[in-house]
Amino acid sequence: MLLEKIDNFDIFRPKMDSTKEVLHAIATFTADISPAFPYVNAELGGWDYDQTNQVLLLKLSDGKWITLHPQKIAIRGARDMEEAKALLAWIQAQINDIYARREAITPRYVSQAGLKVIEILRLLPMTNCKACGYATCMAYAAALREGEIRLEDCPPLWEDNYREKREKLQAYLQSYGWRALDEF
Repeated sequence: MLLEKIDNFDIFRPKMDSTKEVLHAIATFTADISPAFPYVNAELGGWDYDQTNQVLLLKLSDGKWITLHPQKIAIRGARDMEEAKALLAWIQAQINDIYARREAITPRYVSQAGLKVIEILRLLPMTNCKACGYATCMAYAAALREGEIRLEDCPPLWEDNYREKREKLQAYLQSYGWRALDEF
């Protein structure tokens, strides 16, 4: 087990705005979890992975973020203490499980933050039909990059005449480990 023991877990309101209704938390430990980062990035679709500085940022739904450092885990946006503790338990279990299975996982060193909205837009039908719920294909492309919407939310993309674009878009997104936020 890579991460057995958490030495310290502080839960607090954001220092810059203590009126916010969310909590942040920082867990520290002596184990170095950075060897798991490329595998966690591959399995959980890290939002941003800085291999040089060994920092992996995971963007979850509802404005929650988990940032992994070699000997620290930072959680942002928990609703309450119970959720902060649950998020820590979840990520600790994920790190240990993924690291135990690392031989069967292809590590990933790129991140979703590298996706370009203009490249996504280029591969969309460009109908501006609003069927996805957005006013323009550009707005849909930006939401897709952020993981806020799914490919299936663009009905024209699933028409036969856009199959080639859809396949290229799927390959482009997969090359960065893209995942919709509701997949967690």
